[in-house]
Amino acid sequence: MTEKMGEVYEAYDMEVQGTGRGRGAVILMTDKGVRQVSSLNGTDERLQQEKEFKDKIYEKGFCNIDRVVANSEDELVTCDRYGNPFVCREYFQGRECNASSIRDLEKAVINLAWFHRAGRELYMEENTSYTKKTPGNLDRKVNELRRIRNFVSRRTLKNDFEMMYIKTFDYFYSQAEKCLSLFQDNFTYNDKWLGYCHGSYNYHSVMFCDGYIATINFDRFHVGYQLMDLYQFLRKAMEKNRYDIAMAKDILSAYSQINYLEHEDYEFIYLMYSFPEKFWKISNRYMNTRKSYISPVLMEKLQKVIEDDQEKLKILSEINDTYGLHKLTN
Repeated sequence: MTEKMGEVYEAYDMEVQGTGRGRGAVILMTDKGVRQVSSLNGTDERLQQEKEFKDKIYEKGFCNIDRVVANSEDELVTCDRYGNPFVCREYFQGRECNASSIRDLEKAVINLAWFHRAGRELYMEENTSYTKKTPGNLDRKVNELRRIRNFVSRRTLKNDFEMMYIKTFDYFYSQAEKCLSLFQDNFTYNDKWLGYCHGSYNYHSVMFCDGYIATINFDRFHVGYQLMDLYQFLRKAMEKNRYDIAMAKDILSAYSQINYLEHEDYEFIYLMYSFPEKFWKISNRYMNTRKSYISPVLMEKLQKVIEDDQEKLKILSEINDTYGLHKLTN
């Protein structure tokens, strides 16, 4: 335990009995249970919102979450001697969800479904207004892709990444345009899916503990269309498992056991999945890096998106056939 971190730990009403390392954080074994201490990412205001949200969702019965812990002065942020801000949260002993295990993924998505139930109930009780927009910000992403294409096209001396990017752009951009067009023609908000969303729910956000499942990493929680959480979980699972259609069906079936999925809900999943999200992410990352040096990792990611595209199209076709979404492809 370093001296400066020891000062941070001492600000809390707990006796540290052991320490370990987590993802960008320190894990503490204390007389009050497991705690996680990490640097503050975001603003004090957002942290206060996180605490209030988690306390309320806890009261709804969704209890195994990494709630924010105040220090002995009842403050949510504790600074070390250099002024660096830290946050303490409740944490858990357990293992991360195995992204290759269908049993783990089924349990994780059922856990998500129960969170959505609690999140809808809380949203309805708060009776706050929500401005409806295209889920996933598809309209904004399509516009961003167009601007990035124009930027790359104007560059006189193109590096290897930019040459490959321009060569493949039209193909992926046509997918994005088609997806947005289908959304505009077919998607209608179903208010039953309006509520609190996790925002980044994947296998890193789920811990299997002794007799229960814990949910962590709520950095991007917000009110929105909850099926976005389900889509993002499914997309990550498919990328990790080489687009296993049987696994995809099991995940959707497990979620539907708790929150019944109707025909238009499968349409939503299909449409979101048809958007070239990984290509957009690579494009966005490219625009936020120095153009004088493009990391080889970015080239590798672009090559992988190209290589995986046919597998992705196969799973879209299977989803279409399984759930009868023919109007979206005719």
